[in-house]
Amino acid sequence: MNEPNKNIKPFAMQPDKPEPEGSVEWRSPSNIALIKYWGKQGNQIPMNPSLSMTLKYAFTQTEVKWHPNDGTTQGEFDFFLSGQKVGPKFEKRVGNLINEMAKAYPVLNDLYFTITSLNTFPHSTGIASSASGLSALALSLLSAAQRATGKADEYPRFLQKASHYARLGSGSACRSIYGPYAIWGGGVNTESSDEYAIPYKPHQDFETIYDSILIFSEKPKKVGSSAGHKLMDEHFYRQGRINQVRENSFRLLKALETGDFDVWQEVVEQEALSLHGLMFASHEPVLLLEPDTIRFIHDLNAFRAGKGLKVAFTIDAGPNIHLLYADEHREIIRNFISEWIMDHHLQIQVLDDETGKGAKQLFE
Repeated sequence: MNEPNKNIKPFAMQPDKPEPEGSVEWRSPSNIALIKYWGKQGNQIPMNPSLSMTLKYAFTQTEVKWHPNDGTTQGEFDFFLSGQKVGPKFEKRVGNLINEMAKAYPVLNDLYFTITSLNTFPHSTGIASSASGLSALALSLLSAAQRATGKADEYPRFLQKASHYARLGSGSACRSIYGPYAIWGGGVNTESSDEYAIPYKPHQDFETIYDSILIFSEKPKKVGSSAGHKLMDEHFYRQGRINQVRENSFRLLKALETGDFDVWQEVVEQEALSLHGLMFASHEPVLLLEPDTIRFIHDLNAFRAGKGLKVAFTIDAGPNIHLLYADEHREIIRNFISEWIMDHHLQIQVLDDETGKGAKQLFE
């Protein structure tokens, strides 16, 4: 896989003649939701809007090679993740995405794809590997479709389409297209939409936030995200959650615009705990947290009390903690993490990340 050449403009801004065969490669990051997406309806339409911070080093890199098929099949492909052929469940997911995209780009039915993908972080552990993976795939397939037809969109429109298709593969994937933050879901502002994400630029104090991800478990989640979202269909607290998101979205956006770290911490942590509270209170209760997850939060609260540290924890649908903090407190927070791990005699992986700029195409 190749490093990007910054002197080459993305192909999507350069309509050209059709390419019946070729290859394309995209790198797309994971993202961590600060306002949580939980619950959906219809064709991947969110129950409530969400807002996420894009990561920089936790990403998926996907290469798609295509050539004409033999005419007897449609949208056939081979998919390899970390050198291994993916299982039938994920194959079906990829096939469904290709079928959806073929409605607008029938040329996809005439192509055979070889897809090679790598992650820089563990998948299925609550670090949004589906977000980075499906967004990288949507970007690559859309690139292939437009190059195969020789009809390319201007770059902003291309990214918007890619976000739309990424959403069909995995809801949170639509946010990974953009950085440093992204909003998905209508009603947040005049531009936000249920169909795709939009980029969001905060106050300069929030443009670089560090994220230390504590991996308490690398095991696949006991309950997948799709099953978890379904639990909200008839959840007793469904309307209350919708009301909570409306208020929290307003408060967090104002904090991000003004550089208010106190409100940021309050809302981000409330959102994380609310997500897991909703799981606990489902008619089929879901418990994804590990004992060490809860112990870390307890000890973090004691450590930071009265210090005025610009730090907040959040957790996605899994046991692993994202500890978010400002640059000025990077040393003290990382020292706290290291000492906490040693004090508790744990052997856990910590991934250090930071705010990223979104997806990018790689070139030969």
